[in-house]
Amino acid sequence: MTLKYVATTCPYCGTGCSFNLVVQDGKVVGTAPYRRSPVNEGKVCPKGTYAHEFVNSPDRLTKPLIKKDGKFVEATWDEAYDLIAQKFKSYKPDEFAALSSARVSNEENYLLMKFARGVMKSRHIDHCARLCHASTVAGLAAAFGSGAMTNSILDIAESKCVFILGSNTFEQHPLIGRKVVQAKQNGAKVIYADPRYTATAKQADLYMPFVSGSDVAILNGLMQEIIKNGWEDREFIENRTKDYEKLKEVVMKDAYSLENVSKISGIPVESLKTAAEWLGTAKPGAILYSMGITQHTVGVDNVKSVANIQMLLGNLGKAGGGVNALRGQNNVQGACDMGALPVVFT
Repeated sequence: MTLKYVATTCPYCGTGCSFNLVVQDGKVVGTAPYRRSPVNEGKVCPKGTYAHEFVNSPDRLTKPLIKKDGKFVEATWDEAYDLIAQKFKSYKPDEFAALSSARVSNEENYLLMKFARGVMKSRHIDHCARLCHASTVAGLAAAFGSGAMTNSILDIAESKCVFILGSNTFEQHPLIGRKVVQAKQNGAKVIYADPRYTATAKQADLYMPFVSGSDVAILNGLMQEIIKNGWEDREFIENRTKDYEKLKEVVMKDAYSLENVSKISGIPVESLKTAAEWLGTAKPGAILYSMGITQHTVGVDNVKSVANIQMLLGNLGKAGGGVNALRGQNNVQGACDMGALPVVFT
């Protein structure tokens, strides 16, 4: 019997945990801790623990299938490639579309993007970020020039205030939740805003259930309270931001007073005041969000508001701060960075 361990990356969420695949006589039979990973330090969630099971699933295809007389039949690879090439040649560029994947490597996403645009001359290539984190790509690119997390996952443990919005982190990204716990053990305050009472809510120092769709009003109201109390980072605003006066003109309107925001969102005024004080005084602070604020028609506005409050507080370029978009699948960011998104020509 031969037994070996092969270090790899978990194929599920965007945390990027590592573990060892246990390989016995050439067959993957289990997982074991990979303790050198700085992200998960040998720990994994249930998804990672059983991540190997699909490898040997009897449902996996082992040969190409071609539909003949309405039924799929096994074919050789040469037959499959000939059919694909023949069919592809019959389409005009705007009749062809390619779907890439957030679960494959950067290299594979790049190749499909180049094939779609360079070979098929088509602008129609997409992947799951069109629904999940397209708002992040657009919003953070507009604010910072890049549609990615501004900080590392490890930085979260150094935060003095963690604001989680639109993310059930402890269930969906448990090893990132572990970093939130480490921050809390070091004295950080944890604020959680979500319409549902979740496992993440149980870990929060302040839980704020609210009416879905009121995210921008909440963030603008918090910014108004921060400015009223002088908690904004004036040096950062002066040296690192643009159009602060335009932002201030909007958020200081009566519509975003805590009393009005409370009516809109359903969050008590005292909770909003507490959240603003913690964000304004416990620095550096990190904001964690996921698809709870991005899968909206106003998702880009939500993301821009998150970026605005962090710029207002000067929580960028610092360990323990930042705008942290938590990706749902293991390579959403890479697929976006490799250009596997549509281009609209006007």
